[in-house]
Amino acid sequence: MSALKFSGYRVVRMSYTRNENYVVTDHPLLLNPVPATDIDVAGDQIKVTLAIVAGALTGKKMPFKVTCVLVGDFTYEPAEGAGTADLDTLVRNNAVAILYPYARAIVATLTNNSGEFPSYNLPTINVSEWLADEEKG
Repeated sequence: MSALKFSGYRVVRMSYTRNENYVVTDHPLLLNPVPATDIDVAGDQIKVTLAIVAGALTGKKMPFKVTCVLVGDFTYEPAEGAGTADLDTLVRNNAVAILYPYARAIVATLTNNSGEFPSYNLPTINVSEWLADEEKG
C-alpha cells in the first residue's frame, strides 16, 4: 500500500499563444519544454505544483508558446518507521510522475486544437533525473 495518496488535480493555468513572427521551415521543431515544480507540505497534506512551458513568442523559430500549470493534492500516510526522507523521495519522484501525464495530455490537446500546427506531445521524462537537474539550477 502506497504512503502517498493522490486526491486529484486542478488546472491553474493553460494557454496557447501563436507566435506571429514564426517562419515555416522544413527543420523539425525543438520546443525545449521547461518544467518547474513547487512542493508545499502542511502536515500530511501535500500540494505539488507542476508548470510546463514549451515554445516561445520571440524570434522566428517557434510557432507558438504553450503553458500548463497543475496543482495536485496528495495525502501522506506514513508506514510504521517511515521518516522524512521517505516523504521527500515520494513527493519529489512519485507526485511529479503522477502529474506529468496530465500536463502532457493538456499540452497535446491545446496544440492539437490550434487548427494550424500538429499536436505537440511533451517528451517522456525520467522524473528523478529531471528533478535532480532542476535542483542544480
